[in-house]
Amino acid sequence: MDISSINETTVNNKTTKSQSISRITRVTSTKKANKSGLFPATMKFGEVIVSGDGKEGLSPLSKTIIIGLLSEDNKFNIDTIINPNLNEPTKNAVKSAFKDLKPDIDFPKNPLKIGDSFEHKIPMNIPVNGEQVKVLITKVFTLKSVINNYAEFTVNEIISLNMESLNITASGEGNGVVEFNISENQIVKDKSHFTISITIKKDNIYVKGFVTSDSEKITRIQ
Repeated sequence: MDISSINETTVNNKTTKSQSISRITRVTSTKKANKSGLFPATMKFGEVIVSGDGKEGLSPLSKTIIIGLLSEDNKFNIDTIINPNLNEPTKNAVKSAFKDLKPDIDFPKNPLKIGDSFEHKIPMNIPVNGEQVKVLITKVFTLKSVINNYAEFTVNEIISLNMESLNITASGEGNGVVEFNISENQIVKDKSHFTISITIKKDNIYVKGFVTSDSEKITRIQ
């Protein structure tokens, strides 16, 4: 999983720029279901690399092993987290983050034909010069193909302001590709690019923000 973002903020014609990149390797493997219908599962993280402002380092999440039971509806009951670098509050946060492994997208219940589309909306907060700007990302997924149990969707995104304000404007667009493993009910590839332009008027000063994000998330199922 690679995620990179570039943030630019302009105040009084002075621009500051920052960039962050995260690289995450994660493999989830499952065994046959037990008598209760639950699947013993192990999630292993490789090196989790985080870089920003010219510095690069390893996240404490690197080399973490998570062991538990996975239900058919992708609820992950975590029993054990192996990583001596994580304290209990962090382990509890990890349990909360991975307790539900269902897809991030609510796919339609009815079967889709090639060319069919559906919408998925995601709210997001973007910090700009001390302000929290709320935007709404509307993604339109269009089924492109179904080959060997994999459904491929093209994605178009529209970003709009998601708050009432006379002093803030926000807009943007993006695109991407999603691959979905039908039998495993898992997104195995999610590649996207979007840009957002934000303007804030404050005390006769205009603050302009520009966000560019590129991400690629790949899940390997063993």
